Amino acid sequence: MDKYNRVLDQVKPTPEQEQAMLDRLLREQKEVKPVSRMKKMTAVLAAAALLLMACAFTVATGVDQRLLALFRGDEQDAKQIAAGVVSVGESYTYDNGWTVEVEQVLVDRYSLAVLVDLIGPEGTVLNGEDCFVDFASEIIPEDGEGVGSYVSGSTVLEDENPEDNRISFLWQRGPSTFFESGTQSLIGCEISLRPTWLTRGGSRGVIADFLGDEKSFTIKLPEQDSGRTYRLRQPLMVDEETMTLEEFYISPISAACFVNGTPNDSRMWGPPGLSGIYESLVLNMADGDSVAMSQSVSQTYNPESGEGRLVFQTERIIQPENVVSVTLLGQTFSLNGLQPAAE
Repeated sequence: MDKYNRVLDQVKPTPEQEQAMLDRLLREQKEVKPVSRMKKMTAVLAAAALLLMACAFTVATGVDQRLLALFRGDEQDAKQIAAGVVSVGESYTYDNGWTVEVEQVLVDRYSLAVLVDLIGPEGTVLNGEDCFVDFASEIIPEDGEGVGSYVSGSTVLEDENPEDNRISFLWQRGPSTFFESGTQSLIGCEISLRPTWLTRGGSRGVIADFLGDEKSFTIKLPEQDSGRTYRLRQPLMVDEETMTLEEFYISPISAACFVNGTPNDSRMWGPPGLSGIYESLVLNMADGDSVAMSQSVSQTYNPESGEGRLVFQTERIIQPENVVSVTLLGQTFSLNGLQPAAE
C-alpha cells in the first residue's frame, strides 16, 4: 500500500483515472480462481503500482519501455538515448481488418529503428514465432534526393500475451543504397514508411498484405547526433591482406566501420572477408568491460572504389565517450588521445 501511494503521489492521476484503473484490475481478478480478500487486494495494488510506474517512466523519459528492454537498459540509459527518440503514435486500419501502429523511432547517424505494433482482426493469434514485418521506405535528405537502403530486417519483441491478436516489432534500416557507400546521414532527414506485409519464415508465406493501400507514415528525424566519429586510417588485415580502417562511429546504440579495399573487392561480402566482423567486433570500455554487437543493421559497398560501411547494433546502451578501444577481426585499435571528428 505504501508503494502504491508513493507512485500515486509521483504520477498524480485524477481521482477518476485512479478509480478506473483499480476497477479494471479488479475485473481482471474476477476471472481467475478466487483467493483471500487480502491477497486479492495486495495483487491488485501491486499491479496498479507497476502500471503507474511504467507510465511515469515513459512520461519522464519519452522512451517506450519496450525499446529500453531490447537493450537491457535502465532509466539512466533512457536519458542517454532520449534525444534520438521520436514519438509518433500514429495508426492506420486497412480494409482487411489489420491495424498498423507506428509508436516510436530511435535514430542515430547511421541506424534507424522503428517500434511498430500490428493488430490482426478479432480471433487472430499472433505469437511472433518466425514472423517478420517489412516497409517500403524512402529517406529524404534536406536536398530532397531520395536514398534507398539494404535492410537487415525486423526483430520480434517480447510478447506478454502470445495468444492475442497483437504483435510488436523493431524494424531497422540504414541510410544508403547497398551499392553506394556515400556517407549520407540520417540526422535531420525525413523518412517515409509504407507497410508492405507481415510474413512467416520458410514456406508459410504472407500473413497480412498491405500493398493494396498507399498509406505512408512520414516522420521528421532529430537534428542531434548522439554518436561520435573517429578518424583512424589504420591498416586492417582481412583474409591475410591489408585493407584500411578509415573511420569508426560509435553511438549509444550502434557501431559503424568505414573500410577501404580495392575495386571489386570480394572481401567486402566474403566469406569470410568482412562477414567475420559481426561476431568479432567488440567495444572495450574504460571500466574494463566489453560490449559486443547484437545484430547487423546494414552493409553498404561501392564496387568501383572499394569503399564499404558496416553498421551494427550494440547489445546494450553505452556511453560512447567511455569506449577506449575497438577490437575487430582479432585486431585492437586504441581511441585514447583521439578527438572525435567534427561532422
